[in-house]
Amino acid sequence: MRKVAPALLLVAAACGTGDNVVIGSVGESSITPLIVFDNIQSVISGRARLFDASGTPTGSSAEVVIISDQPGLCSRLQLHPDYFRNPPEFYLALILYLPATDHLGTFVPGRYGDEGTGSEIIGVKQLGQVAPFVAVSAGYIALRDWSEQPGGEAVGSFNLLYSAPQPLNGGFPFYGKFKSTACPTLDGTLLPVRSP
Repeated sequence: MRKVAPALLLVAAACGTGDNVVIGSVGESSITPLIVFDNIQSVISGRARLFDASGTPTGSSAEVVIISDQPGLCSRLQLHPDYFRNPPEFYLALILYLPATDHLGTFVPGRYGDEGTGSEIIGVKQLGQVAPFVAVSAGYIALRDWSEQPGGEAVGSFNLLYSAPQPLNGGFPFYGKFKSTACPTLDGTLLPVRSP
């Protein structure tokens, strides 16, 4: 009976009517909190330049969708551009990266032609420290709609396997769907160092 209960919870969540659903979990560890997206407060999207570890632009950009348990995430990022590198508060975030090519379809991390596709999950347990879970070359991100107009939205789904940060190990599957609102100030945000 104990094995049936978690499966029923996953089925119930997957059948929900919300536009934003994330199924998957990571147990609490010494470097991350319990990661469960059961209280999604913000889903934002936009085009963002990518930066290296020192904060220097890499010369490339990506279409980005961010799912978080924090309300008003777009405004928070405007106040704290280093939010994902030097967290000022505890939060959960799932970041999806798509090539900045202005086309729809299914993108696979590591596949030729889909360069720049990837994802990270961040669960902040200690302020100022980030230990991202990074999507491996498996699964997909499907994008059905992307509008670059103010107030536009991105609509899609994903099914990805994430590797654990060191010293943890293991793989963690997450899947879900999203419908975002545009965040026109997302460009300039320092996304995690391990971004594609």
